[in-house]
Amino acid sequence: MSRSIALYVGCAALALALFATPAQARRHAPPTPSPSPVPPADPAVTQMARRQFVMWQAGRIDRAEYTAQLSAQTDDQKVQQASVQLGSLGALTGMNYLGPLSIPNLPPGVNVYLYQMLCSDGSIYEQLVLDPTGKVAGIIFRDTIPTPAP
Repeated sequence: MSRSIALYVGCAALALALFATPAQARRHAPPTPSPSPVPPADPAVTQMARRQFVMWQAGRIDRAEYTAQLSAQTDDQKVQQASVQLGSLGALTGMNYLGPLSIPNLPPGVNVYLYQMLCSDGSIYEQLVLDPTGKVAGIIFRDTIPTPAP
């Protein structure tokens, strides 16, 4: 009987050593997966984002590029107020494409793009929404990057 106890204790010790070793060897947290790369910017969308920023900065937008709904919601006073704020950033010197935004419950074919607009005296983020025909369905200028709600 003492032999079977010794064998059992020996098997238990071996099992403990086999299963405990990897956990003891892992002294650091498992690596965080790399974020997926941002898909390349569509040159036509980037051109549209640049054009929209410059037009808003100048206080003169082309309503033909807007959906009827957005055009109706965008009055001249809003454009002039935005122009003053965007104009204080100085001349546009560059842009960074930050990628598409995934927003739940958008109609099919509607896409949202995020750019950082770099100016001589500061920067701002432009969120550009395009409908399936390529018309501007929304545009927002923000000081900070929009983050999803928890």
